[in-house]
Amino acid sequence: MNKNILKVGNLIANPGEKVQGHLTLKVDKNHEDIKIPVTLINGQEEGKTVAITAAVHGGEYTGVFGLIKLSREIKPQDLKGKLILVHIANVSAFESKMQYIGPIDGKNLNRCFPGNKNGTHTEQLAHLISKEVYGQSDFFLDLHSGDIHEDLMPFTLYHRDASEEVRAQSRKIGELMNLGPVIGSGSDCGSINGMAMKYNIPGVLAELGCRGECNVDQAILYKERILNVLYYYGLLDGEVDVPKAEDVDYVHCMYCLDSDIDGLWYPSYNAGDEVSENQSVGYITDYFGNILKEFYSPVTGRVLYNTTSLAIRNGDPLVSFISNVNNCTCCVNYGLSESHKKDNI
Repeated sequence: MNKNILKVGNLIANPGEKVQGHLTLKVDKNHEDIKIPVTLINGQEEGKTVAITAAVHGGEYTGVFGLIKLSREIKPQDLKGKLILVHIANVSAFESKMQYIGPIDGKNLNRCFPGNKNGTHTEQLAHLISKEVYGQSDFFLDLHSGDIHEDLMPFTLYHRDASEEVRAQSRKIGELMNLGPVIGSGSDCGSINGMAMKYNIPGVLAELGCRGECNVDQAILYKERILNVLYYYGLLDGEVDVPKAEDVDYVHCMYCLDSDIDGLWYPSYNAGDEVSENQSVGYITDYFGNILKEFYSPVTGRVLYNTTSLAIRNGDPLVSFISNVNNCTCCVNYGLSESHKKDNI
């Protein structure tokens, strides 16, 4: 196929074209085929190919709205390169208003990459997106926000265990997004972000917005920060805002505190609040209000995100912390030990 043609599934965009349609995932006889909304924008001039995804989790909406605004604004004649915009990656979870997992097999899409073409529904979906979208991209942006049950502070996450070049480029993308802390993750849990390490593709997982809200101002901010990245890499003409290194909030310790019991969760702090090591951050009661367990911060740092739902099950995430204190009791090797490599994003 002509290298100047942009093809995703059965969608084809020739140079100078914008095409919208669906990437189809065929499901078993008990379910309808899943149609994933995609916009392809093929510039008239050559350049990088960039993949941008939203709604990998069904209850995260800010990226969906921001990507719609971006897709309507960019014109092929202004673009140098190619854009693959996946408006809603996890359609079945999105339509079911589900947090974390999908309704067909109960799996978390952001734990299934690069996927399995012969696996369950979510594993097949991860394989399709890996092959058709990320497999032909030079770098990626994966747009998240706080799910229906999450409060969070904006941030970007890159994979610090990727190759030196990929790590540097991913970190640069995080800086250009300029949403908040730029966090180096050591997690290899099957997330899109882990593909940067596995397939040598720079990229970041971004977070903006929370509690399942679709905020117009935040969607516009997402769009503007994506444009800043595209300006920097020459896909569009525009003035680039490059933050000074001393103004970037670099973080290399991320720790997630999970529940080990069922019950009702009462957090003591909000996203962005500062906490000290061994400080109480919340407790779980039974359904009669009797305290079953209190939870404490493992680090001196900040609350990155916080579960806001009252209902909690064994294994659910409660609070995530960030810190640059490398001598905290839970952390080694840039502040993240092997047992903590599970970012829950």
